[in-house]
Amino acid sequence: MIDIHTHILPHLDDGARESRISEDMLKTELSQGVKTVVFSPHFYGRRHSPAQFIERRNAAYEKLKARIPAGIDVRLGAEVHFTGVNVMEEEVFCSLAIQGTKYVLVELPFDSAWQGELLNRLSVLATDAGCTPIIAHVERYEEVLKNPGLVSTLVRNGCLIQVNSYAFLDKREKNFAFALLKHGLIHCVGSDAHDMDGRKPNLAEAKAAVEKAGYAQEWQTIQETMQKILADERVKIPAFTPVKKFLWWYL
Repeated sequence: MIDIHTHILPHLDDGARESRISEDMLKTELSQGVKTVVFSPHFYGRRHSPAQFIERRNAAYEKLKARIPAGIDVRLGAEVHFTGVNVMEEEVFCSLAIQGTKYVLVELPFDSAWQGELLNRLSVLATDAGCTPIIAHVERYEEVLKNPGLVSTLVRNGCLIQVNSYAFLDKREKNFAFALLKHGLIHCVGSDAHDMDGRKPNLAEAKAAVEKAGYAQEWQTIQETMQKILADERVKIPAFTPVKKFLWWYL
């Protein structure tokens, strides 16, 4: 399996606090059948320039490198905070892509409405910059929960969709996560792991839950899509249908 979204690199954000925890997280990933992990620490443009961020990220990786367990491959990346207001040059945006690819993990705002400019700017980046945004943990945004049709809009605008593995296990989130899966609107799954306590790697549990629900082929397709992303191949979006909301239920 592939874990495309993690906060395992130590001392960079709200993820692993020290190298020992990072090592334990990677050992847990390996024990669950994960063979490739993307390190995607938060990038906030107001805190560091892209060059400063990349320098700090690479330095953290060099310190951790000797503790990475044999049998697991890693890629460097970022979770890029994107508001639509923080206009980002195309070259800068692409510099934060997953190592060896033109795919960028993007975090959208949690606490403000998504203006049309945000969606337009993502679409422009996807088409003109040649770097595909992967929308991180789409199930967590209030804007999406209020209007699930936004997920279809993002895909039509050239984005891919990532869901956290925890969403398939949490009783409050799994209805929406499985609705997205049913409608063909999940292209990537990541643990979004931060530590070994409340937010530890759990892809094996999510895989078991998805397979138990009858979506083993969909899980396999997601893994194949992530393999294409890491190989920097073009991902052809399969047919999808919009998720609809009825009261508090997603259909």
